[in-house]
Amino acid sequence: MASWDRRDATRLSQEEVLARWGPHAGEGPLRPGGEPFFFPGGPIGVLLIHGFTGAPHEMRRLGVFLADRGMTALGIRLPGHGTRPEDLRQVTWRDWAEAVAMGAETLRERCERVFLCGLSLGGVLALYEAARRPPDGLIVMASPYRIRDIRLHFLWLLKRLIPNVGKPSPELRDPEARAEQVSYSWYPLTAVEELLHVLRAAAACLPQVRCPALLIYSRSDRTVPPDHGWAIYHRLGSPDKTIHWLVHSGHVIPEDIEREEAFEQIERFIRRVVERKTRVEAER
Repeated sequence: MASWDRRDATRLSQEEVLARWGPHAGEGPLRPGGEPFFFPGGPIGVLLIHGFTGAPHEMRRLGVFLADRGMTALGIRLPGHGTRPEDLRQVTWRDWAEAVAMGAETLRERCERVFLCGLSLGGVLALYEAARRPPDGLIVMASPYRIRDIRLHFLWLLKRLIPNVGKPSPELRDPEARAEQVSYSWYPLTAVEELLHVLRAAAACLPQVRCPALLIYSRSDRTVPPDHGWAIYHRLGSPDKTIHWLVHSGHVIPEDIEREEAFEQIERFIRRVVERKTRVEAER
């Protein structure tokens, strides 16, 4: 790699971050924890994408971890999230995909290496983006492959009869993280339709994902069972793919009791991929 000046990654101000991933027209104000973030660092950039009904706060600890190790971390807010649940009625899965694509491009403008890292829905969106424009590497945490629920066959009717549904508190074994959680307590059923659309889109393009990939799942996750991890793993087109299993964590891996293990796996994966690519480029 060329020599790197840390100042090269400081050109994105908080005002710019909010202009790109803050509330748009028609959305409510940001709730605490809904703020997108940018931690400038070195030439390795990592895009951090939160989950469905979640907020950037879910990925903030990971962002701090990576920044402390000299990387540039950008945590975006997906439209309709981090504000008020009713804002999800106004967005489509393509709005989410566009926010991710903008984040990836923002890092490409500032960093020499770019990795996509997503939790749950964020991982699904990372997979979709990786098939369209390959990053240097991809990290997927607790992402679903598909949703099997007979009620979804009647979603067209249910969304009219029961427009909103309650959501249980996130599965967090860590009491401090549980007290700080910022995900919505309910969501509109129309948002589930968009979730189904992006799941289908991502599943269809899994064979086209060729970049190195790290999947992290927990055997104790009651939201996304372990077989989803294997389903994605086996369908990924990448010849360099690894799946790492946690044992005790719930669904929100970057905030739960084994987050340090997950973070170390992510750093190790990023370093390995970067070192290998640098070596190959030097040999050309």
